[in-house]
Amino acid sequence: MRLEVRFAGFGGQGVITAGRLLALIVIESDPSMYVIYSPSYGFQTRGGDAISDVIISDEEIDYPKARALDLALILSQQAYNKYCKYVKDDGTLIIDKYVNKQNNCQGKRHYELDILANARKLGGDVYSSMIALGSAIALLSTNSLLRDKLTIDIAKHVVINYFRESLIGRKINIEDVINKNIYALNLGYDFIMSMNK
Repeated sequence: MRLEVRFAGFGGQGVITAGRLLALIVIESDPSMYVIYSPSYGFQTRGGDAISDVIISDEEIDYPKARALDLALILSQQAYNKYCKYVKDDGTLIIDKYVNKQNNCQGKRHYELDILANARKLGGDVYSSMIALGSAIALLSTNSLLRDKLTIDIAKHVVINYFRESLIGRKINIEDVINKNIYALNLGYDFIMSMNK
């Protein structure tokens, strides 16, 4: 079985990091899984397109690019307009509440989250990807490929270790960054879990 996940938004939202973290979380959850992580971003550092694809499979991956998305986490209007058409008919979209959903993706299963507003309350757009990651963990943990393997506790463990290692030597409060990211992760996870009760 193969799962294709895409985080899509603009530079500065943490989309690239979210994809990397999802790949690490899946590997930590089940080391026998095959996982490919493919980041892509425009020439602008902030504000340009950013996508991060993660392909997860229980067998060798024969084609390393996303073809038909099972899950798309859409953090901007431009990303919605560009990428929602790649979501399978039985796939799922997680969309920021303020994205205008007026094109051919309306019939697909979707969740609307107040992603950007909550991220800004935490301190910036960069936290939006962690809210999206939390919601992805909630949805993917119910998929037959990852059920009983992928958990929010494993996700938190990976996120904490990732930020502890990647922020060493920076003149910032690392524990504050970790706490905000874990809070954002929980926001996304709890929202999806409450919707699926």
